Amino acid sequence: MKDTKAFWEFFTTIEQRLAHRSNTFKTIFNYLDQISTSFNIIETGCARDEDNWFGDGCSTVLFDKYVTARDDGSRVTSVDISPQSIASCKKMVSENVDLIEADSVGFLHFYLKEVSEKNIPTPLFYLDSFDLDWTHWYPSAIHHLKELTSIHKYLKPETLVVVDDCMQTGDFTIENQEINFRNNIKKVGGKGRLVAEYALTVGAKLMFSSYHAGWTGFNSFK
Repeated sequence: MKDTKAFWEFFTTIEQRLAHRSNTFKTIFNYLDQISTSFNIIETGCARDEDNWFGDGCSTVLFDKYVTARDDGSRVTSVDISPQSIASCKKMVSENVDLIEADSVGFLHFYLKEVSEKNIPTPLFYLDSFDLDWTHWYPSAIHHLKELTSIHKYLKPETLVVVDDCMQTGDFTIENQEINFRNNIKKVGGKGRLVAEYALTVGAKLMFSSYHAGWTGFNSFK
């Protein structure tokens, strides 16, 4: 495990302000702590408002702080379609973050081919693009399912895929399925709603489900 003490010391200073994302961010970084080699974190939707820990989570800033503490060549790649968000984020992060202005679905499709050819480990995909309207969640959920489609062939069984803004919901069911199947689906709403349906269907493991939802095992074939 890399020495990430400096990161965890920083994390304690903003932990309470992360509120509903705090515990799952801890899980994410504890997971990354177990990886001994350098790697690349890929994020869709970059941080756009400085110090907005409660509202947006400032994930790009957290990932930057983390790879900087590792000091092993690990990097962050964050893609966002908004030039304003990219410009704002550049002021908040170090040279360890590559900020790309592009549509995330198309970018991921071509970028990951390059990453794969260079054999760069990518243990974490953090999907948080396309702002969510909680009363009209479908467009955002479809976009995140498209992102999963773009990255799916590059996922290893241990790869962690996290979707933000997945507040639990129970206002829909799937007909003619076992009760347990319906209950599992109902744990994840918002941006990750359709990702959750697909994940359950293919046997991916739901690692956590609160405001973040995270899965491993998308390509675990028995």
